[in-house]
Amino acid sequence: MCARISLTTTGAEIADLFGLSYDLNNPRPRYNVAPSTLLPVLRVVNGTRELADLRWGLIPHWNTNPKHTGYVNARGETAPDKPAFRDPFRRRRCLVPADGFFEWKHVGKKKRPYFFRKAGGGMFVYAGVWDRWHGPAGPVDTVAVLTVPANDLVKPLHDRMPAIVEEGRFGAWLDPNEARPAKLLPLLTPYPVERMEKWAVSDRVNKASADGPDLLAPVAEPATPTWTQPTLFEVA
Repeated sequence: MCARISLTTTGAEIADLFGLSYDLNNPRPRYNVAPSTLLPVLRVVNGTRELADLRWGLIPHWNTNPKHTGYVNARGETAPDKPAFRDPFRRRRCLVPADGFFEWKHVGKKKRPYFFRKAGGGMFVYAGVWDRWHGPAGPVDTVAVLTVPANDLVKPLHDRMPAIVEEGRFGAWLDPNEARPAKLLPLLTPYPVERMEKWAVSDRVNKASADGPDLLAPVAEPATPTWTQPTLFEVA
């Protein structure tokens, strides 16, 4: 699952990565982006690439429940067949830039957060799908991040990870003339382990409203307690 990401990249870097010919307003660095907030998304509308802010949590266009909070993620393998994602997968695919993502490891009764990013830093680009829901307050464009089976770096914490699209595959994923899952699903593969890194971070990130660069600072992992059976002749 991918339910928290960081996005501190400048507007110029995003524009350059996606080949946009216009300047972007420099976004505020966000170190703990949570569902229901806005995400910058690259999509194709009327044959033109555009970067737009979409609400994270896809609400299907046919939804009639005004309290629906949306789907944060969608499994890449099954999205072409699921009612909520079938039409967006074929017609409304997008790309979501991010610096990295968080996952949690269960340690006893607690969950310890870890940050995952490209080895040495840089931008990830996640595969996404979007839809337009006409809610009580008017139309709302919403997005879900697709996931794939976790690689060996992520797997000890979770069995899923974001579907990260390689730069040379951006055009193929966004192609409005392609709707065949047989052509699109091969673009979604686990990111190579050797090109990623992770470290433990402060549990302050557990709070969705927390923000700031200190959330990405490495913290020491607690030592794993060890216990051995005392021998018969051991002195207490």
